Amino acid sequence: MIGTLTRRIQMICGDELSLLRRQMYALAWQDIHEGAVEGAATAMARKPSCVNHGVSVDVVCFALRPSNEDATFMISVAMHVHPDRRSGDVYWEEADAWAHAVAGHEWFRVEPRGRLENPGSRVFHYALTEDGSPAQEAPLAEVSST
Repeated sequence: MIGTLTRRIQMICGDELSLLRRQMYALAWQDIHEGAVEGAATAMARKPSCVNHGVSVDVVCFALRPSNEDATFMISVAMHVHPDRRSGDVYWEEADAWAHAVAGHEWFRVEPRGRLENPGSRVFHYALTEDGSPAQEAPLAEVSST
């Protein structure tokens, strides 16, 4: 279900997701790698939920100063239930699909990092970590020329 929903979000919001990723990468490179700030954020305009009537979604991406312990990119997905809707009927897993849609390709792994619950809303946090290819993980063997 998450994969199908991710593809639907990518189809509906493809251009906006692409712009969000470009902004996220630009923030990480310009503002953080150049030493200006510890982190920076960019957001996508509020969207209606793809599967929950009466729910809206906010997506915020954070670019953080790289370290060995933390991911460079974080995503927060906030789902807001409109006052006329019961939160018990909401498919909250849609937040996972939004995070995967932001990641956009197989180079990043989306890792849940927690959530905050309030009456009428939930905010889900995810880390984007680079997926290393086997060539990156295994050192190359030295070739001797004897």
